[in-house]
Amino acid sequence: MRIVVTTDTDELYNLEIDSQMAIEDLKALLETESGIPPEQQELYHNGQLLNEAKKLLEEYGVGQDDLILMRRKPTATLAPSGEAAGGDAMASNPNFDLMRQHVLRDPRLLQQLANTNPELARAALNDPARFSSMVQQLEQNRRHAEQQRMDMVASNNDPFDIEAQKRIEDAIRQENIAANLEAAMEYNPESFARVTRLYINVEINGRKLVALVDSGAQSTSVQKRPKHVD
Repeated sequence: MRIVVTTDTDELYNLEIDSQMAIEDLKALLETESGIPPEQQELYHNGQLLNEAKKLLEEYGVGQDDLILMRRKPTATLAPSGEAAGGDAMASNPNFDLMRQHVLRDPRLLQQLANTNPELARAALNDPARFSSMVQQLEQNRRHAEQQRMDMVASNNDPFDIEAQKRIEDAIRQENIAANLEAAMEYNPESFARVTRLYINVEINGRKLVALVDSGAQSTSVQKRPKHVD
């Protein structure tokens, strides 16, 4: 597949690679193109830092004609916590204008964008600030949805999570209530409605008895009564 790697200095590298190439191999290839050592490279795809050396491009969701941003790591090794936090925030917001320029250079890619998101395509053509804002919002929405999904999976898989236990307990309780209700309606319908009992006079083996007639009973019962029912 073909990908485009761009840098902060507007350099572009069109690469034909395999989707199963590992990140460490891509960095080695980029070293031959740019002269930047792999340990100084930071690669981003749709705002996500590709920081797992053994992970494959396809596992990061990199596909045909995708754009990857390469940055050189800062040379400073130590920084106050405030500066470090600022660096992390900057790293999570790559230069979306470079993406816009790449879209404008590729008519086919621009047409695809116009078909899928016309408003974003118009922003790419006419409003760079709007384009950057929209791309950043789309990325934030994607991350939020992914985080919600991961939180749900994690909570369901954690047996010690209190909220997960409550959800499981409630589900079991509802299942038990439904099962008990179904059994009660099957075997004790008189609990749910007024039942009129029908007694009849019968004679069995020469003995006169009063029998209770229950059409829904599992078996027939015969009850002795002191006198006949009128």
